[in-house]
Amino acid sequence: MRKARSFLLTLLLAAFTIHVLWLAIQPLIPYVVSALAILLVLGFVYYRFTRW
Repeated sequence: MRKARSFLLTLLLAAFTIHVLWLAIQPLIPYVVSALAILLVLGFVYYRFTRW
């Protein structure tokens, strides 16, 4: 019983940590996605111009 309780407590703590991280990261997601898209486009253009 004690092992199961500690396991549940660990699970709850992990879920809480993930939730807090999600709340912290959530407002930044559009910026991250747009930055990745811009980098992808720049990398593709660079690749097209530099290859022979």
